[in-house]
Amino acid sequence: VPEHVELAWILGCLTNVPRLLRLPQWKMKRASQNNEGTVGLLTYPVLQAADILLYKSTHVPVGEDQVLHLELAQDIAQHFNKKYGEFFPVPKAILGEL
Repeated sequence: VPEHVELAWILGCLTNVPRLLRLPQWKMKRASQNNEGTVGLLTYPVLQAADILLYKSTHVPVGEDQVLHLELAQDIAQHFNKKYGEFFPVPKAILGEL
């Protein structure tokens, strides 16, 4: 679905790099790759946020390991809404057995 990538590009332009560098998945993968993390590792959470926000999801089932990625989607939605007006609902996590 091309809209996923298109929205990911827009959201990536609104997301600062230091925010992405704080994600533990980036830190772990980068450490295992001799401090040479890839752009894909850095931008995947933004694509994940686009997947959630594109459908204006209000609740998202996530495992504990994905809570921080959902928090990124929440931050991006709030930032977008503040800058451009209310458009995306801020998704809430549904935690539990998946």
